[in-house]
Amino acid sequence: MPGGGFFSIDSLRGVWVLVVDGDPLRRRTLVDILVYCGALVTPVASAEDAFGVMRQIKPDLLLVALTDDESVSFIRRVRSLKPEDSGVVPAVVVTRCGDDDLARSRGFQALLRIPLDPWKLCRVVSNLMTV
Repeated sequence: MPGGGFFSIDSLRGVWVLVVDGDPLRRRTLVDILVYCGALVTPVASAEDAFGVMRQIKPDLLLVALTDDESVSFIRRVRSLKPEDSGVVPAVVVTRCGDDDLARSRGFQALLRIPLDPWKLCRVVSNLMTV
């Protein structure tokens, strides 16, 4: 594959990703990609739903595809949590446009642009889990 190679169906085995996306079709696509690579995935449609899940279980990674304002508000609220309450969980923002440095300054570890490259998504998640 150009630009990165193939990720096997078990390359993300054991990684639990909380997908926060208000768009049902995109949310389903993100889930399908991550499940294909072996991740355990919980999809939710809103930040409030995400916090409900996070009260129960700490995810390994957050994948956030909300509007820009919602994404920033959500990650600020996450970063205000104690570390044991998921305040330091790695987070990736999915957006149509954006700046990597700005995303990092807002509390995300990575930014993925739409249209999304499925292999890049798997690589980014894998890299964040090995840091």
